[in-house]
Amino acid sequence: MIMRIARSAIAFSSVHGDRGSRRRLSIAQTRAKRSRPDASLAECRGGLFLGLASLLGLLTAACSETPQEPPPPTFTATDSAGVRVVVNSAPQWGEGEGWQVTPDPVLTLGTVDYPLEQQFQRLGEVTRLGDGTVVVLEIEDAQLRAFDPSGDLLWTAGGIGDGPGETRRYDDTRAVLTRLPGDTLQLQNGQARVRFSSGGDLLEHVKVDYARFRRWGQIFLQYCPFDAYFLQDQIVFCDTTLLDDVSAAASPIREQTIMRTDWSLDSLDSLGTFFLAVGAPVEMEWIYPPEVIGELNRWGQRNVRLSSPLGPKGILRVGVRDRPRLLYARNDQYRIEVWDILTGALSMVVERRAARRARTQEEAAHTLQWGVLSVREDRTVFDPADDRWQALDSVSIAEDFLLDDLGFLWVRRGPSPLEGDEGVTSEFTDYTGRQWTIPRPSGLHDVFRPDGVYLGTVQLPHDLDVEEIGEDYVLGKTTDDLDVEYVRVYGLDRGAAPFR
Repeated sequence: MIMRIARSAIAFSSVHGDRGSRRRLSIAQTRAKRSRPDASLAECRGGLFLGLASLLGLLTAACSETPQEPPPPTFTATDSAGVRVVVNSAPQWGEGEGWQVTPDPVLTLGTVDYPLEQQFQRLGEVTRLGDGTVVVLEIEDAQLRAFDPSGDLLWTAGGIGDGPGETRRYDDTRAVLTRLPGDTLQLQNGQARVRFSSGGDLLEHVKVDYARFRRWGQIFLQYCPFDAYFLQDQIVFCDTTLLDDVSAAASPIREQTIMRTDWSLDSLDSLGTFFLAVGAPVEMEWIYPPEVIGELNRWGQRNVRLSSPLGPKGILRVGVRDRPRLLYARNDQYRIEVWDILTGALSMVVERRAARRARTQEEAAHTLQWGVLSVREDRTVFDPADDRWQALDSVSIAEDFLLDDLGFLWVRRGPSPLEGDEGVTSEFTDYTGRQWTIPRPSGLHDVFRPDGVYLGTVQLPHDLDVEEIGEDYVLGKTTDDLDVEYVRVYGLDRGAAPFR
């Protein structure tokens, strides 16, 4: 490096010295210089001293510069026993970068009067096909309704009944819609799996062999913290044995084991056991008539297990797009596990270094009130002073999450004042007449690449219950003050380089 600087300095001095000489010397001066060699020697010495001075200045400046420290990494990725673990400390997007969502929906479905096909009694899942068709599940009649991008009805399929493509109504479960690769639509209801083409034509109507399924014990399809249990050709369900113990000796830790099999029912595997909550068995304060209470006591149903309203909780979600996955996180840390259901293995852990948020006093009071267990008309009193509840003083800002169609992980953020997001205020009056002012999420979502690297935040409408995010759209549901449900599609601009 020093040799390069020296050569540059000498060259710089020589070139600029010659040009200056040519400007200053006239023909007469040139002749005079030929007759006075001592003057030429003086000029030569002056040029030499000037070059040496320039060289010394450059060398001094180069040696006095403080080495620049490289910026800290924005993430670290390690491999732990075949599991990719990504810890993020800063976003990849810079100021002014990121993805944008249209301020207004490009399509809205739902009405209180006309057209009739857009009067929704109870909306289930909604999805959008490759050609822009939006398919809506109406839970009340287990019917699929397909609308074109302008909102006109294209076709209907399914329904309640015993005919092809129809299913029955059940008290303890409901119909669930999922979109499979190739825009095949799958309707799950009870033991039935019904598949339709993107045009609404019936492709398959089968039922799981429930008698063979139950050979594994007292297990059921529908008692999981997520709705879909037919995930492509996999069947995912929950073993509730750990939740059924209501004895005084029962563990305060509530866990659930996720099981999996395929449609052949040849084998049964355990995907893993996941923490759900901290709680304890309590004795209910029944408000049933005496004869009903006696019947419940006879069957040993007087005790139930309560979860701590302010304690740590686990969240389970499933994704079904290109490959069935299970997502798991706890509300006391920003850490999301991604499980591959086909292999039964944990494939990636995504973490983000973010400050936890403290609950406001009113938010904690509201959580406590609604944390009182309600099973039909049963009530019991929650005592936060009971040390079995393990109340948290703060929680993670990660409130919910989903995988989009391209494999990006979207995490809905709770209010996070330390990051400049106060959330939005929700004011309402409950059934007792008490008024509440509670902070709610503002719609900010953290976005992670498929490899777990944190890109930054995207603002979505705060009142949108996001169902699905595609390459260029965000699809979700909202409800107005009259409890009328709407389906809304927003445009999404991922920019020129969405994968960076």
